[in-house]
Order: sequence, then structure tokens, then C-alpha cells
Amino acid sequence: MISFAVLLPILMILVALGINSVKMFIAKAKLTDVAAETGLIVSASSSVTDKGQYPPEMKNLVTRYVKNFFPEASKTPEVTFKFSKVAADTTNNAEYMTYHPSIKLELPFPFYHATLSEGAKNFAISATPLTVKKQVSRPVDVVFVMDFSTSQQGARMRILKEVFRELTDYILTSNPGSKIGMVPFSAGVAVKYPETNQRGGPKAGCSVLFVPKKEWAIDYAFWGDKYVNKKYTKLSDQSYYIDETRRKYYLNRVAKSRPALTANALNEQWCRKNDVWGTNVGQTQYSCFDHRFKTLDLDGSVVAKDDIYTQRAQQIIEQQYVMALKVRERQRTTITIEHDDAIDYEATLNQMFGEEAIITFPMLWTSVDDYNYRVYNQMCHNTGWWGHSGDLSSARLYSWLIELTNNANELHQFQNMEPQGWTATSSGLVRSVPVMMKGTNPRKIFVVMSDGDDSTYPAKVTDRYLKQYNLCEKIRSGIIERSQTHTERVDIYYVSTTNSDKRVNYWKDYCTGEGNAAKAVNRQAIVTLIKGFLSDEIGSFSQ
Repeated sequence: MISFAVLLPILMILVALGINSVKMFIAKAKLTDVAAETGLIVSASSSVTDKGQYPPEMKNLVTRYVKNFFPEASKTPEVTFKFSKVAADTTNNAEYMTYHPSIKLELPFPFYHATLSEGAKNFAISATPLTVKKQVSRPVDVVFVMDFSTSQQGARMRILKEVFRELTDYILTSNPGSKIGMVPFSAGVAVKYPETNQRGGPKAGCSVLFVPKKEWAIDYAFWGDKYVNKKYTKLSDQSYYIDETRRKYYLNRVAKSRPALTANALNEQWCRKNDVWGTNVGQTQYSCFDHRFKTLDLDGSVVAKDDIYTQRAQQIIEQQYVMALKVRERQRTTITIEHDDAIDYEATLNQMFGEEAIITFPMLWTSVDDYNYRVYNQMCHNTGWWGHSGDLSSARLYSWLIELTNNANELHQFQNMEPQGWTATSSGLVRSVPVMMKGTNPRKIFVVMSDGDDSTYPAKVTDRYLKQYNLCEKIRSGIIERSQTHTERVDIYYVSTTNSDKRVNYWKDYCTGEGNAAKAVNRQAIVTLIKGFLSDEIGSFSQ
């Protein structure tokens, strides 16, 4: 009994010491778990662009969160976070930042005695060093190069509209800094001019990008709406019939659009009465042209850009009429001005990263096959034509190019578009390059979508671009080399929306590389495929 009485205080001290130690061990383990959770809270609520700063309310929230697990704490927990610098993961097109949470606590000993803790009533603990890594996708620039040929009409177009809406919403929701463009191609790319037509409706254009060889190097924008005929060899005859045909267009299209104009009103608003007229002087009684836009003539004077009787216009007619006639006749066979004989491939590949080689010409609102008004009448049928609405004031383009944007409303206008025309895939891809060049996000993605093979003559051009001139690699390396785009990675994908292993293998072998070309024939398959192409870890965490 005496021995027990002597040992009892020692045993009580040892038990108290053990309980205090267990308490400290449990608190330490618990704090480690809490530190990990607070790291996730801060990383989830912060952006990698915050540069290591988080607001006071966040610190207060985390402090309250820690106190909730340690209500017995003798004083307010000390909570601090260290932030790493933002780093880039170029493989996954992501940025990441690491967070190092630090928490210190003072908790009371369950059993206090001066001999047990050297007079301290509380013990201090801190979290085991822990790193929480937050990774977020960086914004991307995505350009859809989309087949708008006639074969896409009906059910296929309905599917594409559903796909495009879902994908654009997905991309912009994942990262609002991402931008999307859409290049609708047939034989050429349909575009909408920034100005209106003469009666206030949209003005349609057809756009391609290529450098023509010398014998095909005419002013395509000038000749796109000028009547040419091989029987006219004198400048006066050539000018007269260009003038006469335009007069007929103003009488039959501009004046008859709603609200209709009388002949006198038309003459007053859009035409100039000439003092002399006739084939011998090379002009009609009334010369009609769009006087809203001005340019400098050869002598430096300011003139109407669309007037064919300026010095510059007369020089173009005199020097290029025969060549323009050749271009018109050839495109009636090849369906495009961008055929194999006309393209200077080397020069085009060098100049496709800017806008200097873009050729855009007007597609007058008239019948689709009227080459008197639409000189290159085989091209860009997907702009639409007169028979759709019957007048210029309510004209509606079938489709048009959408530049890179993150404006969802602008992108949703795709739902109002319709396809029409032939198929020239490489024309669409080359024309999409200067669209992509306007983007400044680090990753750039081209998604080429088509339901069929190219038409005969455009297929020859695509073959030359892909097989002989290695177009896709030139696009990838050329964009990366140009520092103004801030580009680290460029990907080109090809999606066949019909079951064509041959076409998929062709694009895989000569453009996209392994794994970047595939077929998908229904809405969900297309969406899943393209999301897989675009996927990055969005807001993921790792420890």
C-alpha cells in the first residue's frame, strides 16, 4: 500500500502526460486535414491571374472554417498562404499555381500541471507542409472551317446547327477568354461587307486567299461585277456595255426593291446624266454607280470608287479586259477563280498570314446563274441570290464569315445560315489563316468539317497544297513563328460527317497527323469527338 501510494502520483502524471500527447497527436493530424481543405477552398475561389493575392474576406472565411474544427483554441488561428508564380503547361494548354497553406494554433492541454509543460497552459501546433496545385485551362482560339456546299442541306445542316451551338456554349463557358470564328466555304468563302447595299440590306461578297500567277493577276474586286464579252475589242465598246449592263441592274434591281423608286428618283439618287452618250463615246445616257464610297484617282483627285469613268478605272479596263474575260470563262469550267493554273503556291504560302493576298469581290443580289451581273457566277453560291427574297432592302445572306469573337449572340447567328454551292476545302482552310492570325490566345485550333470530297478542280488544288506544299505544317509553324499571335501550339483537326474512311485517312496522312482526323455522323458523336479534340483539364486540383 505504501508503495502504491508513492507510485500513484507518478502514474497519474504519466497518464496525464499520455493524454496530453495523444491530444497533441490527434490535433496535429486533424489540422493537416483541415489545411488541405482550406487549400482547396482558397484555390477554388482564386484565379491563377490573381498574382498571389486574395481578399481579406477570404482570409476571414478560412479562419472561421479552422475555428469551426477547433472551437477550444485559446486564440484566433494564424492562417497564411504562400502563392507560387504562375506557370504554363503547354502540353495541356493550361496554367497552374501552387498554394502552400500555413496554419498555426494554440490549444489548451487537457491536463495542466506546471511540471508537465514547463508552466505552459497551451500547446502550439502547425500543419505539416502541404502543396495544393490549381490548374486551369487557358483560353483558346478556335476557327471552324465548315463545308457549306449544297450536300449539307436539310438534316445535315440541322445537326451542324445543334453541334455548333453546343460547342460554342461549351468553349465560352469553359473559359470566357476563348474566341471562336467560323469560315463557311463552298467554292470560296461567303462574307458580309461592313457597308450595306444600295437599298440598306446586307451586301454580299465572295472571298478567297491566293496570289495569282502573272497571266491571271487582274483586279478581281473591280471585275467581280463588271460585264465582259469577247466581241467587244475597243475600249469605247467595252466601257459602254459595262455601263449599260450596270444601268439595267439599277433599273431592274435597285429601283424595283421596296420601296420602289421611279426612274426619275433613281436617276437623281444613284445615276449621273452624261452630256454625250452612245457606243462611239463609250457611255450611256445615265451612268449609275454607288457614290457613297470615295477613293483617290491616278491624279490624286477624290472620286467615287465605283465610277468606271475615273482615270484608274479606265486604265484597268484597257489593260485587263481580255484577261478578265479569260478568268470568267475559265471559272465556268473550274467553278472557281482559284484553280491550279492560276495559283502561285509559293507566294500564297508566304502571304497567307496577312490580309494582303485576300481577294474579295461583290456578289450582286441577282439570280444565281446571271453572269452578266455575277461575273464569277460559279463561286460562293452560299451568299444567296435574288430569288430568295426579291429585293435588296430585305436581302438575306445564306451564310457569312464570322471573325474570332466571344460574343455568343454573334456566334448564334449561325442558326440562321444555310448552305449552297460546290466544295473547295483547301480554299476554306487557307482563307481561315488570317482569321486565326487575329487571335492572341496561346493555343489555336482549326476544326475542318466536311461531308464529302472536293469538287473536281478544287480537289486538284487541295492535292497540291497538302501533298506537294505541306500546307498544314506551313500553317502550324508559320503562326507559331509570328510573335504577334503569342502562340505556343497550333492544332488542325478534320471531321468527316459521313462515313468515309478514305477521306479521313487522306487528311490524317497529309494534314492533321495521327489521331486528329476522324468521322462522326450524328450530333452526339460529332459533339463528343470535337470536345475530345478541345479538351483540357478545367479547374482541376492536384496535391
